[in-house]
Amino acid sequence: MKLLTVVFAAVSLMLVYLPAASAGDPAIICKSDSTGACSGRKYCCYSSSMGSSDGDKYCKKLGCKRGGTSSCPTAANVSSCGTRDHKSFLYEIDQL
Repeated sequence: MKLLTVVFAAVSLMLVYLPAASAGDPAIICKSDSTGACSGRKYCCYSSSMGSSDGDKYCKKLGCKRGGTSSCPTAANVSSCGTRDHKSFLYEIDQL
């Protein structure tokens, strides 16, 4: 009975957290010669409500040179600029 309770709890947690983890924001893959807030970053993340055209413009403004598209990575060892990076926000304000 304990095993059944543990399995039920594990499945319940997966059903709650799995949809949130798979529904990522879109991103643009930045080339190595990107500048500004995206210098040295591999991805430029933007909100899915922006749309791809506005996302391209937003990331270009931050200095990302487009190399392709992807979803925004959530791994801690992947560097990104854009909506998930507070330094990008500060850079954007500084450029006003």
